[in-house]
Amino acid sequence: MRTLVEIYDKEQILNLISAMQVDCDLVVFLYTEDQTPLIHNTLIEHMIKSEIRYVEYSEKSLEAAVESLEGDEIYIDVHGGDDFSISKLSTMAEKNGYYLCYSGMSTEQFYILHEGTTSMQDLIIPRLTVRELVELYGGKVRDLPEAYFDDYGRQAVQECLEGRRTNRKWTAFSKAIASAGSGQKEYAVWRVDPKFLKDYESVLEKLPHVFDSYEVIEGKLLLAFHDPAYQLLVTDIGVPFEYETYYQISDSKAFDDVDLRVNIDWNGGDFVSGDPNSELDVVASLKGRLISISCKSGKYDQQAIYEVKANAEKFGGVASVPVLCVDIDMDRPELVEKANELNVLLIEHKDMKKKKAAEMILKWMETHT
Repeated sequence: MRTLVEIYDKEQILNLISAMQVDCDLVVFLYTEDQTPLIHNTLIEHMIKSEIRYVEYSEKSLEAAVESLEGDEIYIDVHGGDDFSISKLSTMAEKNGYYLCYSGMSTEQFYILHEGTTSMQDLIIPRLTVRELVELYGGKVRDLPEAYFDDYGRQAVQECLEGRRTNRKWTAFSKAIASAGSGQKEYAVWRVDPKFLKDYESVLEKLPHVFDSYEVIEGKLLLAFHDPAYQLLVTDIGVPFEYETYYQISDSKAFDDVDLRVNIDWNGGDFVSGDPNSELDVVASLKGRLISISCKSGKYDQQAIYEVKANAEKFGGVASVPVLCVDIDMDRPELVEKANELNVLLIEHKDMKKKKAAEMILKWMETHT
């Protein structure tokens, strides 16, 4: 019988790795009283195929807890816990002939120490979806319908993005559309004053994928959206940039999973009234790491940097990748310095136009583990 003993870690991804690496019959998680709310994670228990036991310990009871375990071979994973626990378990492993192991996330190697020798294996890192990673850290994702992922929708997104970047009338057009829609009875066809056509025909003619038609009938201008959901593309100036960012990440085919506008309940509940929640603009996963991307289509400040950092760590732990993508040129070296200080990847307007978002994230991940 082969038994793996792990010190339970608040970085939940670490609780999976050794159990997936070591072919064992039993996994024993050692946890302290304050970690009680963390144990029995549904995803971890689903992914680990061996029998699982939980044993609570304190500094005084740690040695007795381990010595009471059964197994012909006992592996002790010390990638977690405090310095005292690691030192104690390392001493016990040497004294009793146990195998000592730990994961080298930066080297992608799994190390096994036994009787003075060290062996290495290629580290098996679970390929997790965005949803799985978020739920691993205690959140829950709400399913939101999205309508712009087909080729036609991409054209609509691109038209709105170019309109916002190049047409001087875009801001006024966006506000006018939003105002016109507030009193509409039909969701996809809006009736507005014909003067609207005179003011904004130069904008409308460059949005053939957003509007199926616009024409004056019986004294009213009828604006027919191709899809009711496309209204957000023109009424919320940030939405097209979020989609552009999503497409860059998704098209790279470099990530395990990519999702857009991910709404998360912090407490892993069912979004009941009063539950804190967040919406992350674009989220990806790669080798068990969460990439949380905040998209700013206008001016941004220091608070935006702090916010993306906090959200990334909240739902992906310290190994998460916080990214701020901006679609505006701002000569603010102090903000660039703050992003570097907080280990937030800042992808600026010039790099987004060159479609370098995915490339920059992958390069950043190589040097930030």
